[in-house]
Amino acid sequence: MLWLLLLLPAGVLCAAMGDDLEFNGVLIDDSRTQVSLLDLQTGVARWVPVGGSFAGYTVTAYNPAKETIALSRIGLAIGLNLRLKNAIILVVPPPTPWPQPSNPQRAAVAENLRLLAAAAQQYLADTGADSVSTEDLVGPGKIIPELTPAAGESYQGMVLTNDLSNLHITTADGTTVSSDGTGLAPDGSQILADGGRVTTDGTHLAPDGAVIGRSTPGTSGPFIPPNASSQLAAALSSVGWKFRPVTTGTP
Repeated sequence: MLWLLLLLPAGVLCAAMGDDLEFNGVLIDDSRTQVSLLDLQTGVARWVPVGGSFAGYTVTAYNPAKETIALSRIGLAIGLNLRLKNAIILVVPPPTPWPQPSNPQRAAVAENLRLLAAAAQQYLADTGADSVSTEDLVGPGKIIPELTPAAGESYQGMVLTNDLSNLHITTADGTTVSSDGTGLAPDGSQILADGGRVTTDGTHLAPDGAVIGRSTPGTSGPFIPPNASSQLAAALSSVGWKFRPVTTGTP
């Protein structure tokens, strides 16, 4: 269960403490708590886990009952509390499980795409054409006699050009698989060539599901899930979540 606490307006440190930070969000995802802090001097905002530091301050605790965070800073004898006001709480339901292809299935799909790429390269070189369809490449008496789908994908109607660097196709369950073995799951998580994943909040998972680590907030995520409602997407965007860049290219 993912909780997003979007704050309107945010509490700020009192003037005597420098008026230099604004606290404008709390994100709780079952395993950790992050708070969104804005440096009012520089305009830089960042998600900071409890125990992490930002703009010279360390977030030492979050008190959900009082809606405050505790901050410490080198050189200050006492800690500081930053309070929230007028909080709006949004509850994000767990994503619907997707019956995604197994690693061997994805590997087989990627191999099919590599076969198509090699066949297209040969065909284009032999004919001088600018593009070729799979119907011209696959079938009895053609470069590829037979191409067997591995995860319910369909190769019919694909058009290949001289740019064969990023062939990809969508399987029956909605997973996009590329010729290099990577992919994009319907829930927005990135599938790595070894079967590991990077989820929409930046969590890196091993092929067996174990958590390896998390990306640094603000560098590559967190990303807004593509199946998020418009209300949730707007809320996540307003506190720093990103829309994942769309991969262009004709499969």
